[in-house]
Amino acid sequence: MRRDPAITFRGALQILGVHDRPWLDRLNALLGGVVLASVGVPPVSGLFELVDQKNEATGLLRSAVGSVSQRLTRTGGLDRHELVLAAHTAIVVSALFDTIDRAYPGVDFSDTEKLGIVTGSWERSGESVVRALYGAEVPAPALSRGFHENVAAVREWAGAALVPVDAFLDGLAGDFRPLAGDSQVLALVEGTYRTSFQSLAATVPEFKVWSDLTEHAATRSALARLETLLTTPVPAATRDLRTRLAAINRAELTRRVIDVDTDGFGSDTVFPDVADIFITPRFRHTTAATRDHRIADDTWWHNEVPVSTDLDLALARHFSGGESTARPLLLLGHPGAGKSLLMKVLAARLPADTYTVVRVPLRRVEANATITEQVQAALSLISNRAIPWDDLADQSASSVRVILLDGLDELLQATTHDRSRYLAEVAEFQRTEAVLGRPVAVVVTSRTLVADRVRLPEGTPVVKLEPFDAVQIEEWVRAWNNANVREMPLAQALQHDDLAQQPLLLLMLTLYFTDPQVELAGDLTLAELYESLFATYARREVTKQAGRPLSDGEAKEAVRTQLDRLSVAAMGMFNRGTQMITEDDLAKDLAALGRTVPPGVRVLGEFFFIHAPEATVEVAQRGYEFLHATFGEYLVASFVVETLRDVADSAFGGRRERDPDDELLAALFGFQPLTIQAPVVEFLFEMLSRLPADERADISAVLDKLIATRRSVVPRPEYRPLPPNIVRFLAAHSLNLYLLRGIIGPIDLPDDGSWRAQVDLWSAGLDVEGFRSITGFLKRESHKVSTALDYWQATVRDDDINTAVLQGNIVRLNRLRAGMEVLNQRWHQHDEFVEPGEWNAVARGVLAQLALGDLWLVPPEPPSGESFASKKAIAELGALVLRVWSQNWPKNLIPKFRRWLTEVDPTWEQITPPFSSN
Repeated sequence: MRRDPAITFRGALQILGVHDRPWLDRLNALLGGVVLASVGVPPVSGLFELVDQKNEATGLLRSAVGSVSQRLTRTGGLDRHELVLAAHTAIVVSALFDTIDRAYPGVDFSDTEKLGIVTGSWERSGESVVRALYGAEVPAPALSRGFHENVAAVREWAGAALVPVDAFLDGLAGDFRPLAGDSQVLALVEGTYRTSFQSLAATVPEFKVWSDLTEHAATRSALARLETLLTTPVPAATRDLRTRLAAINRAELTRRVIDVDTDGFGSDTVFPDVADIFITPRFRHTTAATRDHRIADDTWWHNEVPVSTDLDLALARHFSGGESTARPLLLLGHPGAGKSLLMKVLAARLPADTYTVVRVPLRRVEANATITEQVQAALSLISNRAIPWDDLADQSASSVRVILLDGLDELLQATTHDRSRYLAEVAEFQRTEAVLGRPVAVVVTSRTLVADRVRLPEGTPVVKLEPFDAVQIEEWVRAWNNANVREMPLAQALQHDDLAQQPLLLLMLTLYFTDPQVELAGDLTLAELYESLFATYARREVTKQAGRPLSDGEAKEAVRTQLDRLSVAAMGMFNRGTQMITEDDLAKDLAALGRTVPPGVRVLGEFFFIHAPEATVEVAQRGYEFLHATFGEYLVASFVVETLRDVADSAFGGRRERDPDDELLAALFGFQPLTIQAPVVEFLFEMLSRLPADERADISAVLDKLIATRRSVVPRPEYRPLPPNIVRFLAAHSLNLYLLRGIIGPIDLPDDGSWRAQVDLWSAGLDVEGFRSITGFLKRESHKVSTALDYWQATVRDDDINTAVLQGNIVRLNRLRAGMEVLNQRWHQHDEFVEPGEWNAVARGVLAQLALGDLWLVPPEPPSGESFASKKAIAELGALVLRVWSQNWPKNLIPKFRRWLTEVDPTWEQITPPFSSN
């Protein structure tokens, strides 16, 4: 017999009667055949048997729920999973029926009236009451909804279920109070549900997991508690293929945390086992239901969703609930957050007696394949083709199957098809498997930033992994030091906690600081740390690739080549405005910039700070991204500074001065303003400030020459991260020259008006965000412009005003300011501060608003240094406004305005004849 889902009432009754067919047949007969109906719409008159506590149907249901605890002691695997859910559904629906009976004690409804109660408005709307009451989902605990949250959901469900009862009672003679909105009635449903739930929680472990009554976990447990929480007293029968798969999954706990050759890391380096080093992460979780859930936005998560602990408990609640087999769980995290490691631990910790787990690394399977084909491919990879999916599905019929699809972001970057519906495909896969009687839970992992590239089925549970806190960093460092002679200083990890918060980056820092050749220093700047990090890892990589010790000259050249390729990759991502670059695009960029790429090998080495998304579309396709955004930003800044130094050296390093060769700079600078990523500018400041004074002077002179000849530069056609756009090229190239020159010192602006035209070019050639980013760094003062880190040009985020400020167009600026105050009423955005030079225009605009009838504000007080003539003119205008329009003002505004006039000009009352202030 095909069973309905356990979270529907009919499905629950079917499951409760699986091992007691006489009970099920008797209950089915009492309820008009509704439980075992397979075709058509059975009679519904028998449903009222459950709304009368004296009837046999009610007694049968109570006896079945009461015997659940005893039945579970001899039930395991999938049968147990469904029986637990069925018991929960039964106590929810029973609470509703019990409440209806208690709300009208002693009322003897006729059969017709009973039928009306259970059909209500559904009959008039054409909706089948059987489908509505027996087929609708009953709220059950889930990952994002523990017992306490589910109580509220049950109360809401009961209110909706009582609506048709109210509709019927309205048509009867008698004084029947409504039930649906009655808080006492709903409280009665809630109380009955609570009592039944707590009774089962005392004997059924799954109910205890849902009720949040378990003890809190220690920080570092490698999800061991998850295994304890989900292990049941009676194991399901296992067969050969399940045993093999469980052994493969379990073996991951004893593997090294990173599968790398330790030759490049010193002979005494020990990589701990996964079980020893894994730290259960903190997390945030939600249920994706509307567009307001911006799950790809870190800011939204931070502002809207609280941090949770006890991930093992949350996962236990999820996998023991009905939600897990109805829709996928989406697990998000940044590169290096430990998503893949979590999937390995999860596969090992889910009890093999109850769960059959298949881990699918999506980077290693066909990106365009179906879900079933991807699962089969993963099984073939891990078992040397010894585990066929169809056979495993048959042998795991008594268990809950779990599929872990790891790396959706990698699949999306490799696929040649539209896989934006991938999660919907997963949900459909789950639905089909459930129809076949083989329910399957699915977890899909992805980088946070690409989560908005797929459509989420409504109700999809979403978990986002959080960075380590200080306690977790300390736990991880302690675990590492327990396995190694050369210890990682905890102080170093905490000093660089922006990196140490991600597990893989913490490992990278540890390998660096435990290197015997690294000199520990506590006062390193971020740029100095990165410079040393990249050099150290490049040296290890080239030594590993060579397979032998290299001479100093060989090592230096090989390291230079590795770092140069990394820089070209970073520049390629920056110029494309993306977080990753494909291997094909990187190879093209290297060739266009005159670099050689050895054929048939990986372009970038296996650095710890490089994430290589890789998936398969007939053949493997690889891409690269940095595990931390500042790695790429540092490399972009470093590449720019080194190129500048080369240009300056070629111009001034010989016996005679030469014209600077701008070809490479022009190729790099023609796509994005360096200001689009603020950390790039910060790194540029630091790197240029560390150069010797004479070298800075040479770079300054070179930039002056390049700025003077910027109009004659043409882009290099071979290097095309973006489609050609000559206006964008001229704008970005010239802006970057001015930006770099402004870092070294102020630039004298010409008096011929060309500067205004230059700013107009930037406004026309750059996109909105690119142009806005300029005003955060370029500072105009009189006839000079410079680059500053702590400067924001405009107090109002308006492109026209920003342009006028940067151009030094005071007349246009004042007109825009005054017009904005009148038309847009922007004074409230200034609060109590107005930039020097803006006050006159702002005050005039506010006075105009007062004259037009906007009576809720007073102009700003003049800043210190405002000229006497400026204040005198505003006082005259203010006095005129007060004299002409104050008769319509609220009385509390007039004294405020008079005080403001006195602040502007204490003699303002002498300017005009006396007038009334009432």
